[in-house]
Amino acid sequence: MSNLLIPNSESVLKNIFSLILLVSFVQGNAQSYRQYQEIIAEAFDKQDYYSALVYCESALQYGKDVDSLHYLAGEAALAINAYPKAELHFKMVANSNYSEAVPQVNYFIGEILYAQGKYGEAHQYFTKVIGQVEDPEFVQKAQERIKQLKWAKENQQLTNPLVKSSRVEYDGINTPENEFGPMSVNGQLYFVSMSKKYSNKKEFPKKDKGHIRVYDEHNLKLMAPSSVPVDSTIHTAHPAFTLDKKQFYFTKCEYEENSTKLRCEIYRKQKIASGWGPEAKLPVEVNVVGASNTQPFPVWDSTTQMTRLYFASDRKGGKGGFDIYSVLIKADGTSSVPENINWINTIFDEYSPFYNEKTRSLFFSSNGHPGYGGQDIFRYSTIGKDSLRIINLGASVNSSYDDLYFKSDGGEKKAFFSSNRPGSSYLDPDFKACCYDIYKMDVTPATIDLLAYTLDSYDSTGINGAKVIIYDITEDTQVFKISELPDKYIHRLPLIEGRKYKIVALKNNYLGDSVVVSTMDLPNFNPITKQLYLVEKKILNAHTFEKTTNIALKGVQVKVVDLMNNIVVSEKTSLDSNFFDFGILRGHNYSIIASKPKYESDTVKLLAADFARLAVIDKNLFLELTAIAELRKLLPIKLFFDNDIPNPKSELDTTSVLFSKIYRDYLDKKGRYMYEFADKLKEPAKSNAIFQIDSFFEQNVRKNAEKLNVFMDKLYIIMSEGHSIDIFLKGYASPRAKSEYNQHLSSRRVTSIRNEFDDYQQGIFHQFIKSENLKIKEIPFGESQASSDVSDSIEDVRNSIYNLKAAYERRVEILEILKGVDDREKL
Repeated sequence: MSNLLIPNSESVLKNIFSLILLVSFVQGNAQSYRQYQEIIAEAFDKQDYYSALVYCESALQYGKDVDSLHYLAGEAALAINAYPKAELHFKMVANSNYSEAVPQVNYFIGEILYAQGKYGEAHQYFTKVIGQVEDPEFVQKAQERIKQLKWAKENQQLTNPLVKSSRVEYDGINTPENEFGPMSVNGQLYFVSMSKKYSNKKEFPKKDKGHIRVYDEHNLKLMAPSSVPVDSTIHTAHPAFTLDKKQFYFTKCEYEENSTKLRCEIYRKQKIASGWGPEAKLPVEVNVVGASNTQPFPVWDSTTQMTRLYFASDRKGGKGGFDIYSVLIKADGTSSVPENINWINTIFDEYSPFYNEKTRSLFFSSNGHPGYGGQDIFRYSTIGKDSLRIINLGASVNSSYDDLYFKSDGGEKKAFFSSNRPGSSYLDPDFKACCYDIYKMDVTPATIDLLAYTLDSYDSTGINGAKVIIYDITEDTQVFKISELPDKYIHRLPLIEGRKYKIVALKNNYLGDSVVVSTMDLPNFNPITKQLYLVEKKILNAHTFEKTTNIALKGVQVKVVDLMNNIVVSEKTSLDSNFFDFGILRGHNYSIIASKPKYESDTVKLLAADFARLAVIDKNLFLELTAIAELRKLLPIKLFFDNDIPNPKSELDTTSVLFSKIYRDYLDKKGRYMYEFADKLKEPAKSNAIFQIDSFFEQNVRKNAEKLNVFMDKLYIIMSEGHSIDIFLKGYASPRAKSEYNQHLSSRRVTSIRNEFDDYQQGIFHQFIKSENLKIKEIPFGESQASSDVSDSIEDVRNSIYNLKAAYERRVEILEILKGVDDREKL
């Protein structure tokens, strides 16, 4: 892998080479030293930094050009990540007079110390750069590093005990050289191995060649090269599949002429019926000429219905070094113009983009954001508590060395990445140089306590003995935990971080409750408290009766309506019983409605407070025949009589007089009543009295007499249908005469009304009266029922006869009808 840390050193090298050659010609100390000069220059020219380091350290034994050789040795060591060697040689330069010629050496030392986690010492060297180096690029980067060092010091303990990172120990992986770019696909780990080399006589030095390999995690073995859908004889790297596994992206890389520097281009293959189709190089918008375009990762863009490709490139116009770009790949292979993801790119380097579609998170590596040194792995999410923030994955994943190529599973609980941290393979144990190995991150999900309270929904009191069932509904639905506590209502249950649950509370004779709980993106792992409100079930027993007889009424439909939601919660019809049982819920208000064809329905309200403490509620509903109900709506009918009518001065209880024969005579006396009562009054009392007397005769005397005829018409229809009816009459008298006389008088008045039923329309009720299907029952009350302010003075004719108070007392009322009742104690 090319050096990621040393910027713009080519001009420095040319000056140093010129200096070394000049010294050698002047001094001419030994032919062997001159040979070292030549092979060192050639090694740097070929970017063979390992050989250059070996030659530089060998040449130092001659004691010539020591400072220059230390500088070159530091550059070579840093290029192969041999940090201890680089630190040693660069510090020799920094402590010499030669440092004035190369003040940027302090920057390199700072980078080396930063990469080794020596933050305090690194800060000293970056501070020197700001005061000593004129190059604004070095100054700007040193300033950024100082900010990052502050973050690194403050976050050295930013570890998660649930996150473990370890070197992969699979057989055939992590050889003494580079393995990187891991991606797990359905239990198969794809990665790139640089362990094989090739060379020929015309080429120096030997160069690594990358091969994509596959390790079967199920069978624990390396698979044959033919299992990879690319040519194994060419330099390939950076394998990546789309989520549906129908597209395969990779890079083909070549070394620049006479160099160990690689240039890469991005290709793709598509799945076809017979396997994989031919490889296709992505268009020039992606594979910009003169740049390295690498590390592709594709995702499906649901908005555009195209593949969105993330990749890294060092093309011109970026923010600095390698940047991460995004581009849309159309079905025909053409693309949009790549977009620089400028909110994550820096003046340093960003690499290895990976997008987790499930968590909508973009992972990448960078040495430009606050980190621990070298390349750190970061996450940028569009959802969750850290959305739209660049988050360092912390010291449980990142080291002060380079950490790249992070790719996780959907839930981000398992991931593979590459790192050259201590513990990785060394190309040379003495130099501690190279190499990238594959590491695995495993997350042990945190446990969060759920406190589930089972409560009564009516009064929020605790309900002991409920069963709490936890279903894990993250991917599908499966039972996770069950809790039953006979004597408690608080259930403490462990949940696992990063999951989604449905909590259900159940108990016999209760309506259960449920709630959904997510443990994803929690701000902390404090206990989660949830209340589950159970509703107690009650038993409602309803009985239906006929209203006028209290006899059990069958064939009734009963509905129970929940008034809280205005919905029918239950409905039953019984043809052979008047009993209905229902389940209702405590805390709800209900209407119980009973109905039957040809009957008036009955409704009973059941309020929550009335039955909160009852286990069983009994309610009776009374239905009345519609015809009888309509007849009852006419009641009461008040039939008014003139003074001492019928049969004046009679001592008899009975009469043959019909009410219909005498009420008109009474009606005709309206004028006399006005004269006798109002004539002595003065205005406006006189006019008011006349108006009231007129209203009495029209609205009471006349209309009630007419209502009697309507009543008897409807009654005949009911009787014709075979029903038995009891009619109750009450007779009244004014207190003008003696009480005994008034008793006889009120009885005669009742009889006159009874005569109407017997004689109506040529005796149409006679048959019903004879069969006793129609019973007319008399209840004479006489003056005992009269109001106390009615005059009983015989001498005071005006008030005892013509006053409306006295006139109102002279009446018979049809007060009640019942169906087939022989007697009633109270009316």
